[in-house]
Amino acid sequence: MKRSIIVFSALVTFSFASATAFALPVKQDVVAEFAQDNRKEITYEELPQAVKTAFEESENSEMEVTAVYEVQTDEGIQYELSISDGTDTSTVTYDAEGNPVE
Repeated sequence: MKRSIIVFSALVTFSFASATAFALPVKQDVVAEFAQDNRKEITYEELPQAVKTAFEESENSEMEVTAVYEVQTDEGIQYELSISDGTDTSTVTYDAEGNPVE
């Protein structure tokens, strides 16, 4: 009986060790890196003048620009502006000519 318990314990221990040895680590940030490849953070000053003018003439012009991204899309380069009024945060998008993108 004692020998059966020792053999069973050894098998259980070996099973867990084997499962751990073959478990592959999951790299969770790979998807985020892939999704970010077409998006580059830039400064407000780097925006094309047409985009700056369109934003400054928009109804959102009083909001604070917290981040600016240049995004490569199938339609061409677009510019995403993260804006905040201190309470809410939203994003507005323009094409390179300053036209709003829905």
